Amino acid sequence: MKAKGKVAAGALTAGTIALTAAMFNHWEGRNYVAVQLPFDPPGVVTACGGITNHDWPWLKVGMKLTEDQCQKAINELIPRYAAPVMVCIPSFTSMPEHRQGAVLSFTINLGPGVTCGSIARLFNAGDTKAACAKMSEYIFANGKRLQGLANRRNDPVWGERAWCLRED
Repeated sequence: MKAKGKVAAGALTAGTIALTAAMFNHWEGRNYVAVQLPFDPPGVVTACGGITNHDWPWLKVGMKLTEDQCQKAINELIPRYAAPVMVCIPSFTSMPEHRQGAVLSFTINLGPGVTCGSIARLFNAGDTKAACAKMSEYIFANGKRLQGLANRRNDPVWGERAWCLRED
């Protein structure tokens, strides 16, 4: 995975990385102390707003991190999540930066497995509108609709769907 992450980093533009980081920070906010969030599955620990122990296996509840550590982690996370997306959506690097940012924000939130399923099939079939719309359906966690996820997907300004569908 690390080798793929290095390849991905070279293929991502500064604009894509900046937009993805901005979307991540907008929706995830910041928590500098690692916690178990009530809507996450048991055993999932979160820090820096949305980085989990799936990303950092050493992360434990109560660990304290700095703003610099969190920003560094986010910047390292983006290429790592982009790597599998570039494989499952071959046209990814030719997408506009705003669409790449939306797809990566979605992927970091839900994991590449979700993106590389029905979302990738729709993008690969050339149906961008349907792929962006499909992303907006993922608003549930542990069987419960979460308004925060609905906002993240469908907000008219910062929502992943809005950025995914932008024409300019």
